[in-house]
Amino acid sequence: MASAHGQAASGRAIEEIARYVGALSILLVGAVHAQQYYGAYFAVVPTIGTLFLLSFVGSGVVGVVLIAPVRRLGRNIGDLILVLAALGAIGIAVGSLASLLVSEYMPLFGFMESGYRLAIVLALLFDSLTTVFLGLFVLIVARNRRLHGKDDLAVRPTITTERKAP
Repeated sequence: MASAHGQAASGRAIEEIARYVGALSILLVGAVHAQQYYGAYFAVVPTIGTLFLLSFVGSGVVGVVLIAPVRRLGRNIGDLILVLAALGAIGIAVGSLASLLVSEYMPLFGFMESGYRLAIVLALLFDSLTTVFLGLFVLIVARNRRLHGKDDLAVRPTITTERKAP
């Protein structure tokens, strides 16, 4: 029994580490985009500037949700919120990573990157960390729910079968 308890505690620790490292990574993705939007004047670049601003805002929202103690709302709803936030963060990170890589080789919305300056290296790093750690987090949550007989993340209504007296 102690071994099973130790494995469960270890699994929860890995899940939480993946969650918080992923949350920090997506917040840093947003910080890089905010710096580039305001500090490197990407605000004036059509379409790309807007996408940088949206990445900053979206990264901030999902990052804060991932850090928030949403499991206090209940395990089912907490897991649902966290998995949705993690998937949103992965979407932002993968979209950012793909866009950056495309813009290195061809114009993207009329803009093309050249070279690997610090902001690009940081974006590549944080996008990758976000994807890896939050992907791991989602897999662990799904595995834990499957092992404990909760295959889906939906909140199901309680159905009562009591009959009222005539």
